[in-house]
Amino acid sequence: MDEVVWKRSSPSTKIARYLEGSIKYFNTTYNNRITLHSGNFSLEIHDLRKEDAAEYEVIVTAGDSGDERRKRIQLKVYELVSGANITVQTTVTCNFTLTCTVTSGDPTSFTWWRNGEALVNDSTRHIRVVGNTLEVHHTAEVEDAVYKCEVRNPISNEAAEIRLRDICKLDTCELETNLHDNFSKSISALIASINIVGVIVGLIFTLYFTLRRSAAGERGSAEPLPNSSICAEFQAAKSSQQQAAS
Repeated sequence: MDEVVWKRSSPSTKIARYLEGSIKYFNTTYNNRITLHSGNFSLEIHDLRKEDAAEYEVIVTAGDSGDERRKRIQLKVYELVSGANITVQTTVTCNFTLTCTVTSGDPTSFTWWRNGEALVNDSTRHIRVVGNTLEVHHTAEVEDAVYKCEVRNPISNEAAEIRLRDICKLDTCELETNLHDNFSKSISALIASINIVGVIVGLIFTLYFTLRRSAAGERGSAEPLPNSSICAEFQAAKSSQQQAAS
């Protein structure tokens, strides 16, 4: 009579055994979630969990000869992908990087599409695909192109998409807003500087003319200036000479 034993390789743990028409289960980790089918000796695991992913081994021993045959099987457990989403990072010339993510699940591949055409690395078109990211250098006019990310694993797939026009429009608005804000700040700073300079110049001129008026007033109440005295003496001498001549 043949004996069939199922084991988990790491750690090495016996799970179930078929012998002489009876089935016995050993591992309580699976909590009655396993079934060994006597018809083909296959092992079924119900209600799969992430921790069930492992390498399994089946050992078949011939009852008459005692010959042993072994077979190892790698079990991979995937969670359904869901909640695909595309986030955008842009620059001022409509260069952008798209990143595709999921809220749950185990993605095994990402595929990028543009208007139904699968995208690959293309230096002439300024396109770079790196897994779940897509880098695009957009130099033409903004057109209504649709970029789509498709996420897959062996048991499910999910997709998300975004329009190029929306990406570049958002980028342009941000640029215009920043330029407007910077321009307004520069004008305000310039006006404030001009006002300050005007006040300083006005104070300087006021101070200058005030000092001149003060100086002129002092000179008016003091003795005549040297040129005025010389001129007066010359006029007086001239008058005396005229009187003597007459």
